Amino acid sequence: LAQAIPSPSGAASPFGRAAMAAPRLGTSKSETKFQYTAKGPTYAEVFYGTTNGQYSGHWHDGTRGNQVGNVPTIRDVLAARPTIRKPVRPLIASAKTILADAIKEENEARLAEKVVSADVIPKKYPVVASNFNYPPAAKRGADNPLFATSSQVYGKEQPMDHQVPDRYFPSTNNFTKGWTDTKPRYSGLQTRPCPSRVHQALDSFY
Repeated sequence: LAQAIPSPSGAASPFGRAAMAAPRLGTSKSETKFQYTAKGPTYAEVFYGTTNGQYSGHWHDGTRGNQVGNVPTIRDVLAARPTIRKPVRPLIASAKTILADAIKEENEARLAEKVVSADVIPKKYPVVASNFNYPPAAKRGADNPLFATSSQVYGKEQPMDHQVPDRYFPSTNNFTKGWTDTKPRYSGLQTRPCPSRVHQALDSFY
């Protein structure tokens, strides 16, 4: 893991790996890390150099590629990362919820097979054909053919199994029941004063 070491003038090295510093006599340890012994690139090398030409067996200071020096282990690198706390999760009930489980199983038993062309899972039709029962007409003269109408055909005979749907797509209000407010909150900018219904001293002018 190489990084650029700043020069005495404050500019960083243009290469990914910093040049090795050679200590000199009469210099302190803090000054030696800002001194370079590697030869700097020429104008032609920087202007006409390509990224593919940087692949070589040696570093820019002449060191062999398999001699990278003091490189920290991956354990030290991962330990240097800042510790990020996990987000707070909602509380999950670990106790046995018998009533809630029974309601969930009952709702799952009502579901029918998923339809590819539908965005929701249909429910099974709750009534079968054998349970349909139409009471006789209590109106006097309803069975007289002289006064018969076309609307009396509906419910005259008990439906068969192929005439009753096996699934349907009901529209429930479970989504709106999960809202914390009965109606959406007003989050816009209101510029008119808001008079109080209790007293004039409680009027809001902002």
